[in-house]
Amino acid sequence: MGKIISIINQKGGVAKTTTAIELSAGIARKYPEKKILLIDLDAQKNATGVVLHNIKPDKDETVFSFFQGKKPDSRHIKATYLNNLFMTAACIELVEIESLLSSSLDGFFRLSEALKAIEKEFACIIIDCPPSLSVVTINAMVASDFLIIPLQISKFSLDGIQSIVDSVQTVQKRYNANLKIMGGLLTMFDERTSISQAMTPQIKKLLPLFNVSIPKSVIVEEAHLLKKDLFDYAANHKVTKAYEDFCEEVSSAVGF
Repeated sequence: MGKIISIINQKGGVAKTTTAIELSAGIARKYPEKKILLIDLDAQKNATGVVLHNIKPDKDETVFSFFQGKKPDSRHIKATYLNNLFMTAACIELVEIESLLSSSLDGFFRLSEALKAIEKEFACIIIDCPPSLSVVTINAMVASDFLIIPLQISKFSLDGIQSIVDSVQTVQKRYNANLKIMGGLLTMFDERTSISQAMTPQIKKLLPLFNVSIPKSVIVEEAHLLKKDLFDYAANHKVTKAYEDFCEEVSSAVGF
């Protein structure tokens, strides 16, 4: 049975979607014999746009269907530019999920129930969550084995981390006792700055950090603009190498 990993942070602009894309592509490239599924839960559809290029699925072919209680089928699992990487797309209607599930007794379990039908097909399912601790993100937590938290060094990051940790503890107590935080991933990181040196130890008190950190570079925006992952666009760049090391850490953590 495959492992389910959610990429979460209620703050935007922390490279959450970039991390989901590069982790999915990196693991798929490293293990061509394993099937990987990337699920886009963000109504902004950024991951969908990069990975599926110009394909624009109908709402009924996206992850929105799962929150309506529908079971996944071949319409929801889209082939991508890599033979072993598949994707379930997002749609703008995901903004309606909060109201759709507000009176549902099983509202936090819709995604988990849907994924039970397909989790044996994939070695790893990676979920790109929206930038909020909404009912959609809670669904992802309930469905997941592990959480990865991309974050930037700032005072507001510390406040946000505590909110995430509190939410995770609530989900563990009430809905998913097996949920674990795999680690925090420092993104757009410069270890030479005084704020990085001062705040990294404080962050480590709140959650474990991956050994690797991701440096800042325009190369990420360039790759996304061309609808490519970093491994294809700039294989030898320092950011690509950092994400390659990150994929190694994650692969080891899930037992690949």
